Amino acid sequence: MITQSSSHLRKEYLEQKRNRKLARYALFFLIFVFFLSLISYLAHRPSIRISKIELLGGVLITEPDVSVKSLEYLQGSYLWLFPKNNVLLYPRAKLENYLKETFKRILTIDISSKDFNILVIDITERKPVALWCDEVPTYAGEAGSEPTTANCYFMDSNGTIFTEAPQFSGDAYFKYYGLVATSTPIGSHYIASSTEFIAVSDFIETARSLSLQPIHLIAKDGGEFSLVLANGGQIYFDTKESLTLAGQNLEALLRTPALSATPPDKLPIDYIDLRYGNKLFYKLRTQ
Repeated sequence: MITQSSSHLRKEYLEQKRNRKLARYALFFLIFVFFLSLISYLAHRPSIRISKIELLGGVLITEPDVSVKSLEYLQGSYLWLFPKNNVLLYPRAKLENYLKETFKRILTIDISSKDFNILVIDITERKPVALWCDEVPTYAGEAGSEPTTANCYFMDSNGTIFTEAPQFSGDAYFKYYGLVATSTPIGSHYIASSTEFIAVSDFIETARSLSLQPIHLIAKDGGEFSLVLANGGQIYFDTKESLTLAGQNLEALLRTPALSATPPDKLPIDYIDLRYGNKLFYKLRTQ
């Protein structure tokens, strides 16, 4: 009898203990839901939600365009509770990447907040230093022929193709051809490695400083290039060896007695081949 009573009391005690535990869990859950709802309510307050965009540094990229894309990107919410355009919760890094992908002209971007509902977007635009054109010209020893139907795009100093260029007369910009095999080149790189592109650009500047008047660069297979001169001559080189050394070899060649008597821009160069290290080959056109 005593055993049954003791067992019954123990069962009641365990049931009460379980009920108290469930009550605590329910209380904690209600408190959690209350605070979550309170935070969600506060996060939706208009006073701390982004409603305006200010653009700094834009020249060809305009504030209305950036504003539309930014506010559009910040629509929606996290877990249907917290708005993405809350000034404390907006995805800054993702928005920066989105704008750089949307506006290829953007080189650098920094986003900060002002007055709790304004985003200040500070950008630096890419500066055009050259053109990439999609139709490779053919050269036949003298002046060569440049296609008039080629579509050309601006490139920056890192070799990034970032926007379509208008038609230019003459050689307002140095032109690059080849390598980018795509119908939508914007956002592509002429050479994947910006360091290698800068080395190629420096070699072109070396040729220019030697008065050779380079106007186009045509990429060949296997990392080889043809630098086309204003008089129709070509300089062959590749990126397998140091382009600094190639530039030094080019300068040394122009100083040899056979070539130094004529100014470099007047030399009837057919080609100069720098692809074999210190073994230099050249051919002059007959007058």
